[in-house]
Amino acid sequence: MIKNFFNISDLDKEKILTILKSEKKSKSLQNKHIGLLFEKYSTRTRLSFAVGISDLGGNVIDIRLDDLNISRNESFEDTFRAMDCYLDGLIYRTSDHQKLVEAAKYFNKPIINALSDISHPCQALSDLFTIQEHFNSLEVNILWMGDMNNVCYSLVEAANIINDMNLIICSPKSIINEKNWHKNTNVNFTNDLSNIDLSKINCVMTDVFVSMNDEESNEKVSVLKSYSVDSELMSKTSEKCIFMHCLPAKIGLEVSEEVFRSNQSIVWRQAYNRMVLQKKLLQFINW
Repeated sequence: MIKNFFNISDLDKEKILTILKSEKKSKSLQNKHIGLLFEKYSTRTRLSFAVGISDLGGNVIDIRLDDLNISRNESFEDTFRAMDCYLDGLIYRTSDHQKLVEAAKYFNKPIINALSDISHPCQALSDLFTIQEHFNSLEVNILWMGDMNNVCYSLVEAANIINDMNLIICSPKSIINEKNWHKNTNVNFTNDLSNIDLSKINCVMTDVFVSMNDEESNEKVSVLKSYSVDSELMSKTSEKCIFMHCLPAKIGLEVSEEVFRSNQSIVWRQAYNRMVLQKKLLQFINW
């Protein structure tokens, strides 16, 4: 059991595998009041948590910051101390990861990171579940194409913990150097697909070129254009290779329409599994 879940690295391999294999415990959140606090847009994360919490018997409290006194200059500390009086836990999406750390100082109940600027652990954990469900194993070779964002960072953390999983990041050299993750990781980084034996790739992943925390940038899109996932790339991968995208997708940019709608694409199973995995995770939190 854990209290807060901010990053994949909050778990070790044994805990990850335990969560992935766990069965649903009916009404394990009975009489628990869980707040959904989202500072940013959300479809899959918000809905999957809301339905998952309800399915486990919990009560979902949808919190809008604009409706709170923090919008009238009540302090961050006092706001979270007030929520601590009423709630048993928080699902918190924020543009600043440090806010999660600060919130935990004043809100003494569990907090789950529903996405921050540097980490999206719930997405990565559910992606591991989807991969294991599809291949019946985590011994897979994954190719991440495009921008190195919060989802990518959480996958890097996962690959460092799950040693059987091989992750290759293919991104422009400028982005690889800017992120600087390659200094302390066993994940492979490259800016050139010709450096990769695509015939051994079991799963190709990508995400939007411009994430929620980024400003719209034509320059960045231009740099990333050659890193989009198309049919030519997928045709060079292993026979049973799958395509995954955490969504929402900008079809025609990071992925072609043909790949997104193809039989290799399992994006909707991936989306459904957000709810499945998060129910497993919710049962592993020390409420």
